[in-house]
Amino acid sequence: MMRNIRRLKEYIRTHGAGYTARRIGEKAGQIVFGTWDRKYRKLVPPAKELERQRENPPEAGLISVVVPVYNPKGKYLGDLLDSLLAQSYENWEAVLYDGGSTRADTIAELDWAKTKDPRFRVERAEENLGIAGNTNAAIALARGEYIALCDHDDLLRADALWRMAEEIARSHPDLLYSDEDMVTENGKRHMDPHRKPGYQPETLAADNYMSHLGVIRREFLLECGGLREGYDGSQDHELYLRLCQHTDKIAHVPYILYSWRKVKSSLSRQHLDQCLWAGCRANEDLSPIPVTAVPVDLKIRLWVQVPKNVKTEVVIFSSTEEACRAALSDLEAAAPWPNLVATLAVTDLEGLYDTLNQAAAESEADYLLFMDAASMTVTRHFYRELMMYAQMDGVGGVTPVIIDRKGKIAFGGRVNGKNDQKGLKNGAGGPRDRMNKVHNVDGVSCACMMVRRDQFVPFGTVSSNKRYVYTPHAVLYCEDEAVLEMK
Repeated sequence: MMRNIRRLKEYIRTHGAGYTARRIGEKAGQIVFGTWDRKYRKLVPPAKELERQRENPPEAGLISVVVPVYNPKGKYLGDLLDSLLAQSYENWEAVLYDGGSTRADTIAELDWAKTKDPRFRVERAEENLGIAGNTNAAIALARGEYIALCDHDDLLRADALWRMAEEIARSHPDLLYSDEDMVTENGKRHMDPHRKPGYQPETLAADNYMSHLGVIRREFLLECGGLREGYDGSQDHELYLRLCQHTDKIAHVPYILYSWRKVKSSLSRQHLDQCLWAGCRANEDLSPIPVTAVPVDLKIRLWVQVPKNVKTEVVIFSSTEEACRAALSDLEAAAPWPNLVATLAVTDLEGLYDTLNQAAAESEADYLLFMDAASMTVTRHFYRELMMYAQMDGVGGVTPVIIDRKGKIAFGGRVNGKNDQKGLKNGAGGPRDRMNKVHNVDGVSCACMMVRRDQFVPFGTVSSNKRYVYTPHAVLYCEDEAVLEMK
């Protein structure tokens, strides 16, 4: 109880009382009235569709579902086994590696599995090797070309393996993952749907969004060393960070196929700090650039080493030179930075892109920072926060969180063509606390954007091979609606 009270107080402190009340209302609606559960039930394929899938299996071969088992409630393990038996893709095996469970109901379910279906392969051990060790032991026993990672108390939708097999047959990826939701501990209500993006490096560093349902080509998984010990609570995060460094054959399967059970005794709920520190260590160990990572406000916070002795040019634009000079003076006072030069771009909206593109073409700086003169930085380490990500290969632009006079988000990057978090109180976070984490977006605004000059994509054009980054740790005040809405 006291732990929950502390977490609630911390949430109020970081997100605000109003937003906290709204989120509690949303949670209550999902649990009591089933606001998401009703929608989820409509997404589950009907019996006729499942039968069609059984009659038309994709050519994906054997999929091995590996399940590390250690003392789950028997009912939870039984529910998982039932969800496997209900799969419309029937060419699977489930390797259940038990790390010396002592619960009678757990042992009873494992014994039942051995007699119920030959596809259940149960290995009982006397010693608990931990999450990573038990999973690796199960992987060593697996015979399938692809490995599906599954926890011992979660649920698979009836078409989960069929949908993954469909993608395997289509693109033969090294790694694929699906959308997910959560299910209450009693299994009666589905809640918190998580619709995921495709592979996004900066998003993955701050948040293990891939995890469930994850399916990995077995040989690739073994080549990369399987799961590593020492990251308990974030062993999957470390694994996905490492796997993604060795392949670009990554597929997102956009169906909610996996339900993560909200169990009070789970490691992520009882020892959240331990999980966060493990995720921080994973980032430090795997980053190609020196980085320091620590948990801040229940999130992974990265400090990436920035390059020294580089030249940065700030391009400040407005319709008057007076406004440009005033903005430059304010910027130099609020966020001093070495080796900084400035270009004052006097232009109207109609000629804005041409003017900025010309300034970029004529620049000899290493980094470019475009800023609307009607803006003002709020954070002292503004340049550093932007440069941490602008230095990355493949990044076409980095945006701060841009707020209005009321402290609400005016711009936080475009996702699916929309500035969809506009109006949200800065610090509230939004879905999955996304706006309080560094993450990739589809596009940024010329109102404020930093980019490495050799990666600059001219304004008004679209590049599919660049990625864009939003950071909440650099804050800018701006209310120039006309510029913020330009694409």
